[in-house]
Amino acid sequence: MFKGIFTPIVTPFDEMEEIDYPKMTHNLGLWGKTALEGIVVLGTNGEFPYINTEEKAELIRFVANNFNPDKKVIAGTGCESTRDTIALCVEVAEAGAHAVLVLPPHYYKGSMNEEVLYDHYIETADNSPVPLLIYNMPKNTGINLSVGLVARLSQHPNIVGIKDTAGNIVQLAELVRDTAEDFSVFAGNAGYLLPALAVGAVGATAATANILPDMCCRLVDLFNEGNMEEAKALQQRLLEPNGLVTFKYGIPALKAAMDMLGYQGGMPRRPLKPLAQKEREIVKTALIKCGALDEL
Repeated sequence: MFKGIFTPIVTPFDEMEEIDYPKMTHNLGLWGKTALEGIVVLGTNGEFPYINTEEKAELIRFVANNFNPDKKVIAGTGCESTRDTIALCVEVAEAGAHAVLVLPPHYYKGSMNEEVLYDHYIETADNSPVPLLIYNMPKNTGINLSVGLVARLSQHPNIVGIKDTAGNIVQLAELVRDTAEDFSVFAGNAGYLLPALAVGAVGATAATANILPDMCCRLVDLFNEGNMEEAKALQQRLLEPNGLVTFKYGIPALKAAMDMLGYQGGMPRRPLKPLAQKEREIVKTALIKCGALDEL
């Protein structure tokens, strides 16, 4: 069963917008020493829409060969066609991924009714050599996978969990209630990690764990120990930096924060642009306030 904290890692690019593997090596070494259960490669924060198929396979292979072997590597493999999704699942499994994270097809969202989506996920799971986790990301896809659909999909032996970024705690609770007993429900954001745990989620796949992995993992430990006062205080500390690197400024802010905290964020790939200096100061102040960065 998948559980705990995973982080959808950034893909550092150099000034020529090529994948910066030395920076990736540096980051993998740091993440490998944390309490993270594992990482997600080619997730939203990895800028997967800007990475071509050849680069995806190479990147997964590199990460699998250079990350702590005691931790799990999950690969994002969602494509618009079922055929391409299956092909990418097979390719990343051969490259060393332990599981795949699959967004629903969404370009033709008017045709993506529940039966179409059900068949897509079932066919993908039938043909994926590794376990499949569903990725519900309505903000970016325009599709919010219903609890009923996910509950049906959870009965498939190779569909083992969901990352739900809808931000609806009622929906998250219903997912826990209605899915198979061994199905892992993950919060998709560290901003509501504690409420998610309280309704039965097993952890989170959170962008903020790129930069604050041990704080995110510590919150899970505090919850499991029943230390709710400290857990609530830690959740509050995470709110501001989490909001800046996810909702407000996104990937450029996440990469800037990484640079401030000893990681190497690298450049984003266009059309994304590096974070402006004014916004960098806002991110820096938030990291100081939450105790992650010493005031200079």
